[in-house]
Order: sequence, then structure tokens, then C-alpha cells
Amino acid sequence: MVLSKTFRVLLVGLLPLVVLLIYFEGQQYDPALIQFQSTQSGRDSMTSFFPREIAGFNQSGQVRLYTRENLYEYVNGHAEYFISAGLIGLAVGEYRAAGSEGSEPGVVVDIYDMGKSIQAFGVLSDESGGSMSELQGELMGYRTPLGISFVKGQYYIRIYAYNENVSLDTFTESIASTIGAESDPFPEFARLPDIGDVVATRFIKEAYRGLEFVNNVIEREYLVNGETVAIFVVTGEKKEIKNLVGLFTDFFRQSDIQYTVTEQQDKKVFKVKDPFEGDWILISLPDALFGVYGSFDDKIISVISSG
Repeated sequence: MVLSKTFRVLLVGLLPLVVLLIYFEGQQYDPALIQFQSTQSGRDSMTSFFPREIAGFNQSGQVRLYTRENLYEYVNGHAEYFISAGLIGLAVGEYRAAGSEGSEPGVVVDIYDMGKSIQAFGVLSDESGGSMSELQGELMGYRTPLGISFVKGQYYIRIYAYNENVSLDTFTESIASTIGAESDPFPEFARLPDIGDVVATRFIKEAYRGLEFVNNVIEREYLVNGETVAIFVVTGEKKEIKNLVGLFTDFFRQSDIQYTVTEQQDKKVFKVKDPFEGDWILISLPDALFGVYGSFDDKIISVISSG
């Protein structure tokens, strides 16, 4: 009887400890699990980018979702490229013409989440070989006989058809509108001047023109009065641009490349006499660094400097 009473007292005393243990256990979490759930939720949300019907074509089956781990199942032989470029996930949707009896899709839409808009543009640049142009609604992309590829914010989208009776422009407009406004703005295009006919636009992720310290570059090639002009731009914080200018001047001195520099308030214009690249211009602004190669004149320099 005494033992039973003592046991009951011990149980009562232990109850607060049990409650505390349960509470603290509930506060513990696994960051990896939370990250997985967040990533999974992000990929699942991509299914909303696929309308049920587009221009007489109905969605066929479920949207398929891929991660870095199983991407090779869909793009075998090219998966490592997308992963190294920053891939978060891929969603694939198929469409069949209304009333069609076949099982094969008429249109396939791939939406790659590249994490950042500049990374999506980098994929577009590589896939197109630099031969990009503006599609409808200021979308950047390129066309093939039966396909359109373009970027919208952090997403790289490929649409390809299996016959010529598909309105790819309608598909592009529909998919772009469901993705909505760009949550990750990509302002570099607005910094490039309107000086002539655009021949090509490229993204160079690393070592622009062999310079290891020049990365994440947008380059646009123009045809101006029958002559070729290439302009590159790198954007960043004031400190980053200042550091990049310092790396350029160090390179000029170490390589014995002659240059002159003029300064006006917060702008610098370097006129470079390069034995390898020929004469070219480097223009430093507080938040951007421009380079101009080819057949340029003072007017082009003035247009860039005013930006």
C-alpha cells in the first residue's frame, strides 16, 4: 500500500516533465525537410501555369514534375546542363486537339524554373546560339519551324508542336499570361541602347572574351549603317562596379594595354587601344559597366553615357 502511494506520487511528479518534453520535441524541426516541402510546393504551383484549353487543344493527362534528381528521365544527356545552369524544377504539359482520336500529343509545353531570370536568359541564349528576338508582348525568344522558346521571369519555356496547324503564338501568349508578372525583374535589357538593327543577343556566364573576372554579361550585336557594333553590359551595386573597373585597369597595366580615361561626375570613359581586340570603349556608370566594340562613334558613346 505504501509502495503504491509512493508510485502515484512519482507519477504525479513526472507529469510536468513529460509535458515539457513533448513541448520541446514539438519545437524541433528538420531544415532539410522544410526545404524539401518548400521546393515541392514551388514545383506543384507550376501546374497552374498550364491552362486546361488553348486554341482548340485540351490538356491531356496530368502535368509531369521533375527535380534535379530525376530530370535525366526526361532530358537524358542534357540534364547536367540545366542543373549546372541553376535548375529548380521542370513541369511538362501535353495538349491534344479537341476531338482527336490519337493518343499522341499535338503540343508539348516544357516550363523550366531556373531560379533567377538571368539564369533563364542564359539558357535561352545558349539554346538559341544568340539568335534571339522580341516576340509578342516584349518576350525574348526564338523560333524553329515547329517550336517557340522564350523566357518569362525566372522561367525558360519551350513549346513545340507536331504539325503545322498549331498557333504557336497563341500558345505562347496563353502560357506567358498564366505565369503572370515577372517576380524577378530583368532590367539589363532596358540599359542596352537603341542604336540600330539587333543582330544577336547573348548571355555569357563566365570569362567574357577570355577575361576571367568578367562574368554574367549581356552582349548585344547591332548593325549600324552597315557596320557591326557590339555592346556589353554588367550591372551591380556601386561597390561591385567600382571593383570591376579596378580589375580592368589592373589588367590593362599588367598586359601593357594603353588607354586614356576621361571623368565627368560619377562617369568614366576609357578609350582602350587593345592589340588583340582593337580600339574599344569602357564606360563606367554607378550601377553598370558598358563595353563597346566595333565601328562606334561619339554619338553611341554619348547615348550610353547618358543612361
